[in-house]
Amino acid sequence: MAADDIAALTRVWEDAFAEMRDRFHLPVIERTPASDEHYAGRLAHMLRTDPDGCWVAAGADGPKGLAVALRRGPLWVLSNFAVDPSAQDAGVGRALLDRAAAYGDAEGPGLILSSRDPKAMRRYAFAGFALRPSVTAKGTVRRAGLARADGVRDGDAADLELAAHVDELQRGASHGPDFGALLDDGARLLVFERGTRQGYAVVRQSDHRPVVVAATDPDAAIQLLTAALADVPDGGESEVGWLTGAQQWAIGVCLRAGMELHPVGPVMVRGHPGPMAPYVPNGAYG
Repeated sequence: MAADDIAALTRVWEDAFAEMRDRFHLPVIERTPASDEHYAGRLAHMLRTDPDGCWVAAGADGPKGLAVALRRGPLWVLSNFAVDPSAQDAGVGRALLDRAAAYGDAEGPGLILSSRDPKAMRRYAFAGFALRPSVTAKGTVRRAGLARADGVRDGDAADLELAAHVDELQRGASHGPDFGALLDDGARLLVFERGTRQGYAVVRQSDHRPVVVAATDPDAAIQLLTAALADVPDGGESEVGWLTGAQQWAIGVCLRAGMELHPVGPVMVRGHPGPMAPYVPNGAYG
């Protein structure tokens, strides 16, 4: 991948995402200049941090697919993977995934947050990844159903060392440079710290969505997620994604807040990154 590819790859991603949602009769998510800018910024960040993990399938009339893999310590993460609808079922996806996989240790820990596409799940499973079914909680937040959050404060750059420590306990590696990308969009960093019990949450302010929650214990995670949802305006909506069976603490908070549970693609894991509980991962950064 090169910087000049990013604009065209944004179209490939949007087209593949829209086709998948249409195939599964999911609501249309409108493509906007702001969404294109956000995705392009994400790709530019990954190209800076992991250029050798960023791959493009070239076509006669432009890119036909992309795969982006990140290495954070021992952890390999498949961050982005999409094939243009016109090039699917032609071996493009397999070739891209092979290139991205070669960027990491084939025997090391790995993490993929899969779409619900059966072909993608099959491909990841044959690549050695175990499937962990998951749901997403979304809908209007009923704040009256939430308990009072205790011990949560706003964080800043000085708290990223704490966040990195919690990451290492939960996923085997810090998000490292991705913290900056997660926070650059005006996201809010929440921190819980009480003795050895620690945790953090990153909450995207544009849609009030907690995009990462990690803690040393379930109660700390509950306080963080509660504080994040309690900040949603009256009548506002939120979404908490990638909730596996190990995240019952989060499912309980979301249900008490009146949110609904919906099927989503699985969390797929190779090896043993860490307990990943309590942990709500991020779709792009694992």
